[in-house]
Amino acid sequence: MEEKESPNIQIRPYTPEDYQSVKAIYEDGGLFAESIDTEENLKTKIERDPESILVAVKRQQVVGTVSFLEDGRMAYIFRVAVKKTERKQGIAKMLLEEAEKILKKRGLKKVSILVSEKVKELWDYYEGLGYNRGTMHLWMWKELK
Repeated sequence: MEEKESPNIQIRPYTPEDYQSVKAIYEDGGLFAESIDTEENLKTKIERDPESILVAVKRQQVVGTVSFLEDGRMAYIFRVAVKKTERKQGIAKMLLEEAEKILKKRGLKKVSILVSEKVKELWDYYEGLGYNRGTMHLWMWKELK
């Protein structure tokens, strides 16, 4: 993947050295899930797909991140997060555009984004970026033992 830069922001793939910064951004945004956002889980994710977690870097500091999953027919974007002090600067949009570019290059024609039903201002934000509102679903999970 080529690195994308603006005058102050660089978008690049996540590395294990980014973990503490990404974890802090997740926590700051209320997105951190202790059971799935472990350092080992993120490391495994990028070993399987090195471009599946991207970070935005400003002045050598990670200030944003986005993750995606894809199975060759459908893609899901999740964990879009920007450090609170760096919001409203277009960083989330840059991260999303880079993720979409990677997915399009892989031949995917559609992407879905997971958005909290509690953060309604994000609904309008994503619609402004071309996403369509779908139906609400309950996210369910099961621990495999």
